[in-house]
Parts: sequence; C-alpha cells; structure tokens
Amino acid sequence: MRLSVLASALGILASAATPDPGSAQEPRLQTIEDVLSLRSVGSVEISPDGSWVAFVVTERDLEANEYDADVWIVSTDGGPARQLTRGPGFDGDPQWAPNGSWLAFRSDRGAAEDEEGTQVYGIVPTGGEAWAVTSFATGVTRFTVAPDGDRIAFLAPAETSEEDEELEKQRGRPMVADSAYADEWSRLWVAPLENRVAGGAEQRSSTDHHVTEMVWAPDSEALAWAARPSPELRTYTDGAVFVQDVRESAVRRVTDLPGGESPVDWTSELGLLVAGSGHERGTYNNRLWTVPPGGGEAPVPLTNGLDEHARLVWAGAENLLVEAADRTGRGLVRIPLHGDAEGHAEPIDGGDLFATGFSASADGGRVAFLGQSPTLPPDVYVAESGAFAPRRLTHLNPGAEQWALGETRIVSWRSRADGEAIEGVLTLPVGYREGQRVPLLLRIHGGPSGVSTMSFHGDDGAYPTQVFAGRGYAVLQPNYRGSTGYGERFRGLNRGDISGRDWVDVDSGVDHLIEVGIADPDRLGVMGWSFGGHHTYWGITQTDRFKAASAGAGANELVSMFHQTDLPGFYHTYLGPSPWEDWELYEERSAYRRVDRVATPLLIQVGENDARVPKEQSRMFYEAMKAIGRAPVKMVVYPGQPHGVREPALQRDLMTRNVEWIGRWIPVDGQATDQQGR
Repeated sequence: MRLSVLASALGILASAATPDPGSAQEPRLQTIEDVLSLRSVGSVEISPDGSWVAFVVTERDLEANEYDADVWIVSTDGGPARQLTRGPGFDGDPQWAPNGSWLAFRSDRGAAEDEEGTQVYGIVPTGGEAWAVTSFATGVTRFTVAPDGDRIAFLAPAETSEEDEELEKQRGRPMVADSAYADEWSRLWVAPLENRVAGGAEQRSSTDHHVTEMVWAPDSEALAWAARPSPELRTYTDGAVFVQDVRESAVRRVTDLPGGESPVDWTSELGLLVAGSGHERGTYNNRLWTVPPGGGEAPVPLTNGLDEHARLVWAGAENLLVEAADRTGRGLVRIPLHGDAEGHAEPIDGGDLFATGFSASADGGRVAFLGQSPTLPPDVYVAESGAFAPRRLTHLNPGAEQWALGETRIVSWRSRADGEAIEGVLTLPVGYREGQRVPLLLRIHGGPSGVSTMSFHGDDGAYPTQVFAGRGYAVLQPNYRGSTGYGERFRGLNRGDISGRDWVDVDSGVDHLIEVGIADPDRLGVMGWSFGGHHTYWGITQTDRFKAASAGAGANELVSMFHQTDLPGFYHTYLGPSPWEDWELYEERSAYRRVDRVATPLLIQVGENDARVPKEQSRMFYEAMKAIGRAPVKMVVYPGQPHGVREPALQRDLMTRNVEWIGRWIPVDGQATDQQGR
C-alpha cells in the first residue's frame, strides 16, 4: 500500500537545495518532534557512466502513522536534487539499467488495501510517468536486470496451488515448527524484457531452495544465486551459491564453505565473487572470495589483508574497492590484486566523514555514497575513487542546521577486567564547560557485534542522544569487546564470556568519566536495545550505582531464551554449549537469577511480535521485580512490532517514555519530571 506524504504534516521542505543563508535562525535545542521530522536517505545508486545518482528519501507521516519513500535523482555535476516518484507509499530499491537509459525500482503502487507485495517499475532519469515492468501475482522482493538488458531476474514466492488453498480452507493455517508454507519460500524467476516490460516468467530454482540473492554473468547467459534449505532463518549457515545457465535447467553448486555464502558480483576479469566468513559460526571477518563458475575448485580469498568485514563496492582486474568499518569510522578501502601490495588493504582517507552505502560507476572511477558526521545528518556525496575529494550533492534536512547539538568526541579507557583498551563515543551536554560534572547516561549498542560511531546522533531511535544532550545529560556509547570496527581478535573477545568482561568494559567507561571529572557519580543511568538491553539487565544486577535504567528487547534468562529466539545458534557462538550441556553456565550469565538484587528503577520496552528476543523475556523480569517490590518497574509492550519499533506514532511514544523516565529519576539541576501515571 502506498502511504501518505509527510511534508504537510511536519512542514518539511520539499526541495533538497541548499537553504537560503539569509534565513538563518538562532540555534535551538533538538526535540523528539525534530527527530521524527528528519528525512532518512538510503539506497544510493550511481549511474553506469557516473553522471547521475539515484537515491531513496523516506519520511514519516505521523498523522497516518505510516511512511512515504520516494526515488530521487541528482546530477554528479551539482544542481538541485529532483524527486522522481511521488504519492503515498513505498518506492525504493532503485537500480540503473545497464545502459543507463532508465531506472528500475520496486513500488507498492497499485496494490490493493490488503496486499503487501511490490512490483518492479521503470522511469527515465529526466522524469515523467513510471511504467510497470513486472506484474507478478505474488509480488517481487528483489530483482536485477541482465547486463544485455534483455532479461530480468527476480525473487518472489510461488502462487499457492488450488490443492493448498482448499486444504487451508478445511484445516486453517497452523504454524508447524521447522516447516514453511509454499508462499513463504523465495523462488528465482527469469522473464524476457521487451520494450522494458517483462514477459512470462519461468521459475529457475527448485522447490527445495529458498533463494536470497542473485547476480548475472557478464555475458547474461548464466545466473549465480544464493540459497539455503529452508525459509527458517536459523538455516542461514547451510546456505551455498549455485550457478545455472539461463537456457538449461541443470544447477551446479559452486561453494561449500562453512557458514553460508552469497554472490556479490561476476566479472569477466575475476569470475564469480562471493561473500562469506568461511566458518560455520563465530565472530570471524566476512571476506570476499573468487569462485570458478564451473565449480570443482576451492574458493580463493581476496581480502585476507583487511582485518574487518568487507562489503564489495567495485571489482576490477587490478584492484577491489570495498567498504569497511575502521574503529568508530567507516569508509572506502582499496585492495590491490597484483604486485608487491597484493591483498594489502589501503584505506582511502575520507576526512571527518562517516561514509557508507558506496556505489561505483561501471569503470570504478567515481563513487557515490552517504556521508555524515556528528554535526551533519546523512546526505548524498560523490567523489573520484582515485583523488578522493568528496562533494556534497544534497541538503535533505536543512532544518537540522538550526539545532544546537552537544559536542561528540572519542574517549578511551582501560578495562578493569584485564587492561584491554576500550573506546567509546561521548556526546556532551549542549553548552558543556570543561571541568563541569554532569549526569551521565550509558547508551549501549546491540549485536553484540554492533558499533557506536562518529556519525550523526540527532536521528537516534529509542534513546535520542541529542535530545538528552539538550536537557543537560552526557551520553556515553561504549564499544565493549565484541564490537565491530576493531578487527577479528577484538570482535571475538566476548565469545564464551557474555555478561562477563564485556560488562566490565562498559562499567569501566563510567569509572573513567568520573575520574576525569565529567560524570557525576550520583547521577548515572543506563539504557540499551537488544544486546544493549541484555547489558542493561545485567548491569543493574551487578551494581546499584545507576539511578535509572531502560531495557529494550533484551534477554535476561538465557535457558528459556535459547528455546524462544529465532536464532538459538547465537548462544553457540557466544556461550558455546547448549543449556542442557552446561546448565550452570547459562544460569551464571542470566541477569534473571540475580533479579532480587535490583535497586534501580527500570523501564522495560519490547515489541509484541519480537521473534529475536520474545516479549516473554521482558515479562519475566518485570513480574519478578514487581513481586519483589524493591525498585519501581514499568513495562510497555508495543502492539504488532517486531524486534525494533517501526510505527511512527509508537516511535514517538518510545522516545518520549525514555526521556521522561530518565528525567524523573535523574533530574538535571534538581528538576524532576513527574510522569508516574504514564
């Protein structure tokens, strides 16, 4: 369904041009409404010749409680960005036709009110009316046009057979463990393109493959695709890459690495390129490999010289361009494939920009990407990949220039556990004076292999960092052991030790900020979502130093969690044995076993339909704290929401409750917020 446009509801400017300098206003503090009003930008795609950049702008419609996403375009020579698609709903996933003459995208326009599917549409870069490229009965979830422009491959479920429909009428649709209905499987289809419209589609994948990704051969005569044996997410480690000639039905498996792989490109110089760690599970780097399309030979790794996850941007005969994290930053890395520097990672200096979502022109000479910094929200940038000098092409949130933001800096300390060096991102209160002690809030990232970065924190979700900074709080985001950005060794230091030294890393950061005179030891708070919620539960059972806490979608009783989550393999990675093989380990690392120690007022938030960390985990801790009665506790369940809260109105409630909860228990300048009845 197409959703309502946000501009009228929130007064966001319709133009992406630079605002008039004469309209400058006095800086003001950011509010939750400001966070909700921000446009988000993504899906950056540069044209093959490097002259245009397509991207997607998404806005919230709080009145309709929905989102609007549209495709935009901007010239790499500069000038104002133009909105290509309009109207309520979703237009996204733009992809250039190989010759650059038109742009394909997915859209839910034309779908009935009770339908969720999208189709592929096309539009020319100069604008005009979009046309339907596909009209597949079950909708299209992913697509790619062949290099010669004569075919389109896409992923979609098969139609439900008459027999299955009749059976569902008779017996309903019971949910059977480790099983899936036919319309839950993702199939690979190929259709001819005539006048940029798809003809009849042929299913290419078999009924026992759930296909997740695909790439074309450079001659358009074959497809490589990734598949796992079931739609069940836990089977991702059993995935593999298959190759199939478009004129034949035979399929050959070309990878057999542990852990599952996915194709990312297929070039005439290097052959088929796939991404995977080469390990069944664990915290290893995701590497790029070259694979003979005919199979029969072992994959050859190309990125061993990069000690981080590698995301392919462009592949040429002489070098690769990849995107990778670098501590609290992120950017472009060149990897030579020949000569003395073969395999050596060469980071390309992007200055202070946190750069993501790179897309390269056909020759790799020009890249477009999203750039941001602690003071600049994400926008579209372009640069030559050789002499990398980024140029900003859009100004999508001109209103953000009027916000007074707290300074964000990198801080470091040594863990009390073993002296390991730990970094964190610290946002200070707006107008902070050196030497001033202020209330400190921990905002702990999830994963646990996430990372807190030197990026824009005026758009943070559940815990709005800059809103807190405007109210007088400092916010520390610690990159504890297990975080991405610091290499494979550091990312694996918490294996077998969650709720151990990783928490000590976090708590040591609080000690450090007290020691250097920033944090007020009597006004400390802690909050986090997912594994950040896990840390929050654990932390308030280890110390009573925190005056308020907010745990979002966190696990706290690991025996039951192992059997409730859709990814039980997570605990094989981070603890090792199954619960029945080591009950004591699971109980030892479960915050629930120490819930009687909690003296910190706790707010609990979780989505009703969270499959990753089901709401039962939140309910257990809430009921125990309520029965014990030692500290106040409140639990909020967000109806219909998965692991993250997605509905705009509920996002407003989520942030508001967190700001009010912290304000009630950790007042700034003695002023508490009375929100006991909410």
